[in-house]
Amino acid sequence: MKEIYFNYSSLTIMPEIWVRYGTTDVAINIKFENLLRAISSNFPLLTENEIRLTLNEILLTDNIKIFPLTASKSVAKIIEIVVEMAKSKGFANVAIYALPDILDTIKIYLPSGIILCKIDSRSMDNRIKNFQNTIFISQVTYDPLFGFSGTPTILLRNFNQKQMFEAFDARQDNLPKPGVIGAPLKIALSASETISGTSIELVSNNLGIAGIYYGNIIQAFNNAVSKLLSLSLIEVEDLTKSAIICASSEVNKTLTLADSLNSLWNSIHIVKENGPIVLISENHKGIGGGALQKLVEGKLNIGELEKSAYMIGLEHILYIKELTRIYDLGILSTIPQYYLKTKLGFRTYNSARDILEKLLAKHGKNHKILVLSDGDITLLRPKQ
Repeated sequence: MKEIYFNYSSLTIMPEIWVRYGTTDVAINIKFENLLRAISSNFPLLTENEIRLTLNEILLTDNIKIFPLTASKSVAKIIEIVVEMAKSKGFANVAIYALPDILDTIKIYLPSGIILCKIDSRSMDNRIKNFQNTIFISQVTYDPLFGFSGTPTILLRNFNQKQMFEAFDARQDNLPKPGVIGAPLKIALSASETISGTSIELVSNNLGIAGIYYGNIIQAFNNAVSKLLSLSLIEVEDLTKSAIICASSEVNKTLTLADSLNSLWNSIHIVKENGPIVLISENHKGIGGGALQKLVEGKLNIGELEKSAYMIGLEHILYIKELTRIYDLGILSTIPQYYLKTKLGFRTYNSARDILEKLLAKHGKNHKILVLSDGDITLLRPKQ
């Protein structure tokens, strides 16, 4: 990880901290004397040649089926190279299937000549059986319920409802557990043992790929998890009084509120009780469906969540319910304030400048703020 430090000899100059907000970048014009730390990812990236050499180990046959499970530039890069390799070996029958919620986003990163088809849970099993070689591709990140996200957990969420219920019920409590290997992840890994196919698990940021792990789904996932932790876990000596959190500049990280909340949960544990932690995320596609959408529309009773059958995003509601009692949760988003404030309990802000002004007005002109610009792939923990 890269920690950005500034020269304190000129305290009136504001450091340029730019973060993604939808399709544009916005500046957090914070004075030196108010900046505790500024953290962003600085992964040691693989070269083009190193990426291709690693992918040469993949066993390619005719009738290849590729399942991208996350929408990112790194996943699109791997798809492009694998398709190119397959065709160079005479295997022209390459089919690529994507989940509905990532289909449009991943198309942005792929060359126009590569065609993706939509896949759902009803047709997935049959399609896998009809192909000799199935390859799943995902970017490993942190997940508040499973600890980590990758092929095993994404498949469980989308295609194995029964065991997803079991994993949700196996959680320890209603607090996020990013980076923790617990009962939910063990259930996901166990479910993956019966899935035919291999996987390519990536460790990457918006600038490139830091690690590629191919082979058995569980083994590849575990290797990628170890790499991710070695690169992106930061232990903080002292809890901070306040923090501003942003996801990376990848398109899919902030499309919806459901997409962006993991960045908040990855950082929440390094803020002092009652301290403000503010998420910056445009969310131009709205809430994100699932449980969060039903809640803001008044179709889900928050008092009965513990008894509800699992639906996508239900864990986020439980976390919000618990953490608004402990922290001052804030957000800068284009989602109407009525939903964010009244329905979900967030403190809302109108701009990056509004965030800074209100934090300093409440906590004093000498208040120091931690700024994290890659919250989706960074895990902040108090030092033990």
